[in-house]
Amino acid sequence: MDRRVQPLRRVPRASDRPRGTGLTRRSYSRDSIDDVISFNGVEDSTNEERNFGRERGRGRGRGRGRGRRGGRGGGRGGRGGTGASEHSREVRLGFTALQDLETKTPDEIILDLTSTRCFPATEVLLTQQSGMKDDWVVLIVSILAKACSCSSKEYLLKLLNLLPKSLFLTLHLRTYLNRLSASRMQAPEVATFLSNVVRIMKELLRRFPNSYFDLPVPDLYCGTKILSDTGKLTDGTLVEEVEELFRLRNQKAEELKKQEEEKQHRRKPRRDGEKITKKRTP
Repeated sequence: MDRRVQPLRRVPRASDRPRGTGLTRRSYSRDSIDDVISFNGVEDSTNEERNFGRERGRGRGRGRGRGRRGGRGGGRGGRGGTGASEHSREVRLGFTALQDLETKTPDEIILDLTSTRCFPATEVLLTQQSGMKDDWVVLIVSILAKACSCSSKEYLLKLLNLLPKSLFLTLHLRTYLNRLSASRMQAPEVATFLSNVVRIMKELLRRFPNSYFDLPVPDLYCGTKILSDTGKLTDGTLVEEVEELFRLRNQKAEELKKQEEEKQHRRKPRRDGEKITKKRTP
């Protein structure tokens, strides 16, 4: 009988096992917007992300406060380290990134724009960017209209919540609509642009009826009428949609006005129950 100690076989670690391929924010668009967004002027890469993941797995220090940067070991039994996180790097949505984003599906668009990584850049683009060229306005309108068809209403609400009172709606889009008759776009492109604006305005009125005052619906109506009267817009169905949207906007305004009047009426004290002066007995 052979009593020699047999060498133990190596038990495979969890890291050696094949990983799943579930749909995540990082996997569904590996070659889309993640590869064209710049981080402080430095292009992100897949290798950098993998290296960052390895750094987080290293550095279990025994001493207090020790451990490698970005890894575990900021104290006994706790996770520490001051490693740079990919979420802390600045994300910028450039024109090329927006062009690539426009080619994606509605679900991919909404996931990109509302992700923890990209949402700050989305907020800056819609609410804080003071200067914007016409081609930017047309491209952003196309992306927003496409996002309205996504299946995630929660993420869509998060995105649309940025639009009321934003610089994009109150300044850039409104200005462009007022001089749309001088646009160099071809008639089919103008019709597509107006159709996208109608889609966005309808969604905003449905979800945020109180924002009717901030929406450039009157500017959309006037711009469409001018194009229709001058023969630059021959799509009668689109003109009817804009007119319907204008009526819907006025209807929402009347409904909110009545609700406000009813609230004020309820707050008024009743004069029937005023103090009754008692007669003094002699």
